[in-house]
Amino acid sequence: MRNSPWTFVLTIFVLSRLFFFGAGFVAVTHMPPLFGAGKEVPAPGFWDPWASMDGGWYLEIASSGYELQKPESTAFFPLFPMLVRVGAGWGGEPALWGVLVSLVATFFALYFLYRIAEKYYGLKVARATVLTFAFFPTAFFLNAVYTEALFVALSAGSFWAAAVRRDLLLAGVLGALAAATRNLGVLLLIPLGYEWLSSRREFGWWRALYIGIVPAGLVGYMTFLWARFGDPLVTMKQQSAYWSREPTNPLTTLREAWTLAGLGIRYILDDPTSLFFDQRFYGAAFYASRTVDLAFLLLFLILIGVGLAVLPNRLLGLWMYASILVLYPLFWAGGWSPLMSLPRFVLQAFPLFFIFGYLLSYSRPALYLWLFVSAGLGAVLAALFVTGRWVA
Repeated sequence: MRNSPWTFVLTIFVLSRLFFFGAGFVAVTHMPPLFGAGKEVPAPGFWDPWASMDGGWYLEIASSGYELQKPESTAFFPLFPMLVRVGAGWGGEPALWGVLVSLVATFFALYFLYRIAEKYYGLKVARATVLTFAFFPTAFFLNAVYTEALFVALSAGSFWAAAVRRDLLLAGVLGALAAATRNLGVLLLIPLGYEWLSSRREFGWWRALYIGIVPAGLVGYMTFLWARFGDPLVTMKQQSAYWSREPTNPLTTLREAWTLAGLGIRYILDDPTSLFFDQRFYGAAFYASRTVDLAFLLLFLILIGVGLAVLPNRLLGLWMYASILVLYPLFWAGGWSPLMSLPRFVLQAFPLFFIFGYLLSYSRPALYLWLFVSAGLGAVLAALFVTGRWVA
């Protein structure tokens, strides 16, 4: 039992989730309320702080579905609100069920990460991977009414099914569910296809058909949109119309991100207390977030580069998958901020945490130092998030 993955994962799951819940509770009880558009859609109840921003959209879809007069809601994919709706049907606040869905998904996400890392790197790296992911600065989103936890659980579970369990049918089904959670789930075709190609004699040629199940989640949602709104691409159009996400030259994105980060860092260095006490939505925290966005991009670009050297050839498909997820915002920039939401999007690029775990497993002091810094920054970001301030 000492080296049981279930025991270790459960311990880290409980400690990390309680840590972020605790940081959120302290923030809600001590920080001043935010004035302005702190939430897109109100979600009343005790769990309201963890249903901030996009969480309100998911709760509204869970309760009312995709309404014709609100096509902008189609930007939020259906699997997560469907699960919340099913849970709320048993009783209790929808926001509570949103948090519960995320928590259950987080536990399985940690388990899948552990087992994949254990297979390719060994026990020490598996444990370091779980620790770095669970206490990552934006891992508080795994507590929230957001899709990050569910998407990582399904996408990591899909690769686990193929690479560890050797079950391509299960991998395809989980991949399809990931694609019904976020559109980028279809990119699982890359690591799953590469895994099949590397072991095609073991799997057999015909089992490649199972991988073709992955796009079914996206195709099914587009079919629903066609029937409901008369346009299967309405979700992409609303990303542009409502959130101002547009195809962008990546060099332009980087240039704008660098300029805005330079402006945002002044709020962090000159008056850091304004991040917590500025009660405007478009205030200090919002502008400082542009600096955080760029910092996360630079960190993960470094990890992508290191991944080329440390990832075994068998994981080349995973490296390609993670690289696209991280680089995607450079080519599809946001209107409010060119790298809008990137700090939480990088959670979805779960293979990069294998590199984190690999590097930090060599030195316990380095691992502990990183966890201290990472968790501390995570507590700050969680405090801003639960009080309605913009984080990612």
